[in-house]
Amino acid sequence: APLSTVARPWTSGADLALCGMEVPISPTGVATGYPAFGTLPGVVTALANSGWDGCATASNHAADRGESGVVATLDALDAHGLGHAGTYRSRQDASVPFALYELERGGRTVTVAQISTTMDLNGLEDPTGYSVALNDVGAITKAATSARAAGADLVVVHSQLGEEYETTPNDKQVSYAQSLADSGQVDIFFGAHPHVPQPAEKLSGGVKGKGMWVSYSAGNYISSQNESYCGPLSDVGQLVWADVTSHADGSVSVDKLNWHPFTMDLAGGHKIRDLAALHNGERPAGLSLDEEEIERRWSMLTSDVKDASTMSTTPPKSTGPAPTIPSREEVIKRARTHLDPPGTASASSSPR
Repeated sequence: APLSTVARPWTSGADLALCGMEVPISPTGVATGYPAFGTLPGVVTALANSGWDGCATASNHAADRGESGVVATLDALDAHGLGHAGTYRSRQDASVPFALYELERGGRTVTVAQISTTMDLNGLEDPTGYSVALNDVGAITKAATSARAAGADLVVVHSQLGEEYETTPNDKQVSYAQSLADSGQVDIFFGAHPHVPQPAEKLSGGVKGKGMWVSYSAGNYISSQNESYCGPLSDVGQLVWADVTSHADGSVSVDKLNWHPFTMDLAGGHKIRDLAALHNGERPAGLSLDEEEIERRWSMLTSDVKDASTMSTTPPKSTGPAPTIPSREEVIKRARTHLDPPGTASASSSPR
């Protein structure tokens, strides 16, 4: 329920809404907390019901519940028709490390590829060696190139890295983002892991030298984190979305990144609240945040991290039908058609 109220116009209004799935679904049906997290399938149900189309599943907690947790997460996403990238059931599945989403717009199909990776697994071993994709600019470049060959017009990368609770991206984040931009294969990069909002910018490089947009961290969307044991703004996040233009010549361009802030109201029932609306005087039923707390969170966000004048004040508006999400089998088939052209022995050209 908390996922499907205030934020729904913003998620369902996007032509394609992709989330970052920080923790796996518990394979036992019992939720677990730190240090080995496991959430319940109802989270995925709520995501599907509130307008999300897919999730990036590679995170430093992706292996917390072992291989069975990876599979349970993918099973839950599949059961609700959500796409996913970043974790995989098999070596064959992992050999095609991207998901595809198709949007019918202006008489053509615009295909978006999603790639998801993480910096580490908190000291755990990948139970299989292929279950969770790790940050590797070379591997991401190869995956993006393969995705374009399989029909992608736009490549979106979601990677976890950075320092937790730091509102300024560190040198590793900036260098990593610039390396992705320099690859010439990535259109948009969404960073995660700091658990607090960070800025966004357009870097040099990008596809055909047109630049690459990066959001270093959107912060938390829904969580139990707060300042008592994390850091300032750990209970504040942004929805970040891109304006993309499909051109008559078949190319696409990313025009800008937009953002709008939300915050968790833990004492009010663990609900997501629109922070900008609260700042503007809205007071929904059951709100536990008082005037001083609302303004404190707003001030920290807009004075230290974001420029309020760049904030979007209205939800995105869908420009056409919901995306079609090709199955994993179909995505693998498309990728292999490119990797194994007619007359080529598959054994000699299979992906590694």
